[in-house]
Amino acid sequence: MVPLIQTKELMALAVSIAIRCEGCITSHTDSAIKKGATEQEIIETIKVGMMMSGGPGMIYGSKAIAAAEQFFGKHLA
Repeated sequence: MVPLIQTKELMALAVSIAIRCEGCITSHTDSAIKKGATEQEIIETIKVGMMMSGGPGMIYGSKAIAAAEQFFGKHLA
């Protein structure tokens, strides 16, 4: 079972993408990973944020992927 605080960070990440807040994306990506979010959970969360924000979500979703790659220290599939 995913811890509640990790779930909240993932939700905040999706919202951050949808509202186009770059600082929020970085912060919530970092926090979610520190709280144990897996690469797959981050990727799925980014997809939800992109889906909910239309075309601009593609730009901000890619920013979230870049942040996650930086925090994980590797390229995400």
